[in-house]
Amino acid sequence: MTINTTKFLLFLFCLILPSLGHNLLSCETTSSDASGYCCNTPTGSSDRCRTFLVLSTNSYFSSLSNLSFYLGFNRFLIAKANGFSVDTEFLPKDEPLLIPIECKCNGSFYQAELTKTTLKGESFYSIAQSLQGLTTCKAIKEKNFGVSPLNLADNAKLLVPLRCACPSSSLTTPRFLLSYPVREGDTISNVAVKFNTTSQAIVSANNRSLADFKPEKLQPFSTLLIPLNSEPAIGPLVKPREPDSRFREGSKPVINPHKKKLKMWMVGIYIAVTGVVVGASIAIIAAFLIIQLKKKKQMDSSKEGDPELQQLSLSVRTTSEKKVSFEGSQDTLESQIVETTPRKILVEKFTVEELRKATEDFSSSNLVDGTVYHGRLNGKSLAVKRTKPEIISKIELWLFQNSTQKHPNILRPLGVCTSDDSDSLLVFEFAKNGSLKDWLHGGLAMKNQFIHSCYCFLTWDQRLKICLDVAVALQYMHQVMNPSYVHRNLKSRNIFLDEEFNAKIGNFGMAKCAEDEAEDPELNSSNPATWNLGYLAPEYIHQSSVSTSMDIYAFGVVLLEVLSGKTAITRPDEKREESIWLSEQIKTILLSENADQELRDWMDNALGGNYPFDSAFALANLAKSCVDEDPCLRPNAGKIVQKLSTLVVELSQAGDHLLISESSSKPLVKAAYE
Repeated sequence: MTINTTKFLLFLFCLILPSLGHNLLSCETTSSDASGYCCNTPTGSSDRCRTFLVLSTNSYFSSLSNLSFYLGFNRFLIAKANGFSVDTEFLPKDEPLLIPIECKCNGSFYQAELTKTTLKGESFYSIAQSLQGLTTCKAIKEKNFGVSPLNLADNAKLLVPLRCACPSSSLTTPRFLLSYPVREGDTISNVAVKFNTTSQAIVSANNRSLADFKPEKLQPFSTLLIPLNSEPAIGPLVKPREPDSRFREGSKPVINPHKKKLKMWMVGIYIAVTGVVVGASIAIIAAFLIIQLKKKKQMDSSKEGDPELQQLSLSVRTTSEKKVSFEGSQDTLESQIVETTPRKILVEKFTVEELRKATEDFSSSNLVDGTVYHGRLNGKSLAVKRTKPEIISKIELWLFQNSTQKHPNILRPLGVCTSDDSDSLLVFEFAKNGSLKDWLHGGLAMKNQFIHSCYCFLTWDQRLKICLDVAVALQYMHQVMNPSYVHRNLKSRNIFLDEEFNAKIGNFGMAKCAEDEAEDPELNSSNPATWNLGYLAPEYIHQSSVSTSMDIYAFGVVLLEVLSGKTAITRPDEKREESIWLSEQIKTILLSENADQELRDWMDNALGGNYPFDSAFALANLAKSCVDEDPCLRPNAGKIVQKLSTLVVELSQAGDHLLISESSSKPLVKAAYE
């Protein structure tokens, strides 16, 4: 009995110290298992296969947008594998997801490679942790030779190999070997029940591939291969009624009553020992907390008696760190700086000298559009916008609270610069391919950054994907954020394209600044092509009514720009005296007797007919519903995402990826800036 008790205590000690299970993730590990599952044995194994892995949603990857943008997974395949709608955005924490993958043998190990978009400050080890052990620091190092494993840059591209394996070609083997990351408390038997298989089958599948596999001692942040004869179905994982007969271990054994009593007695001993250990642990933690609480009270009392120390504790700690803390509930920049509440975001505080140097003293050659300049600081591209000092205090920077709330389709601010001059400066992440307006109508960025003779345009599949990205961002603002957030200034000029032509909505968090644009000289310009009025919903123009429906109206106008290549309002010419509004023109076209031909004639000439007409017709009808006079008749963002997702899937399934102009896939940034 003493020996059994000792074994149990050692087992309990391993559970209390889960960090021991992280050894395989370490960059310094010497285990061959860290690189993946061997594919050179047994003979006859497939060199590639379609399979699955399980990834539970966590603070890093809590939505389909994050999974698709930061990890490069196909959101449509994930939705199909898990049986939910493709427009589902945010998922409950710790929700197990099935991820379809393509597993290949690289000569020594099976791996499924993905291209991860990094966040500033990440490390190879933290990435392995966020992926719950489906990869390791060592495996990432092997794929990214020469890249420092610590303090990664923002938006860098990193090859990440995921652990997977393919079954042998034998007919008696399972069809799939699913990669399952071990969680705290998992055992071979309970994992077998989850997946309707047997312990013996799991042990057999893993013994062939892992040199150090110990089925009696599963470690969190390691992986198991789960043999399956059909595609898995989870959501969340449910216990089946009985195991798969294909892997059944035999008839039900006869239980010896004496052994049963002995087993129950041993269980009682284990429970008692567990109670003692847990009780002792609680007592130690309680004592530690009491000591810390006493120390804190002593420190607080000493601060109350020292006015200078009290003042020091309230001062901003950003003099040397060059960081400023902003709180969204404050109205002025000064009050935001000293506010230190849990809802805060650290935004970098730049100096005028830094930004002058970054933009070459705001050289006209770096002017992107309006008052926005391209800059480069510490090897990173920035967008620097001149603005009035009072605008800074109106920006709701609290909306960008932390990295887990970063949406891949929303352009985020990086910092501010306030000065005694008339202008202050806002710094944003830089979109290498400019704005949607540049591509559809030609902007200053297009003229400055590209060769004038270059004929550049967005192809149909690029346009459709851009529209979906914008709709997903609107769905986040309108249906995920609580309370709902109304952008109020959506237009092609505020939709930006990164190097891969992913769309990001700009001016997010600047709804309070939208009224300032009403005084913008562009609004009353003699050139109607620049009028912002064309994006404004009728209820806002006539009654100043603000709702999510006004964003939907503006989005409908953007859809019409994407379809036609025309501006929201077209200037009068010799043939007509009045301006033409796209929102009115589409209604006339779709209600005409010869709607098909009129729509073809109205489409953007740059496409040259190189697009599926059925898809264009569906998009035109969606745009028409978005710009309906009655706000109640406009679709919400979720329905728009669903319809656009269907169009994207249909285009992908049809294999109708239209030709992409060589120039259309190049960023607008000059080579000198690379």
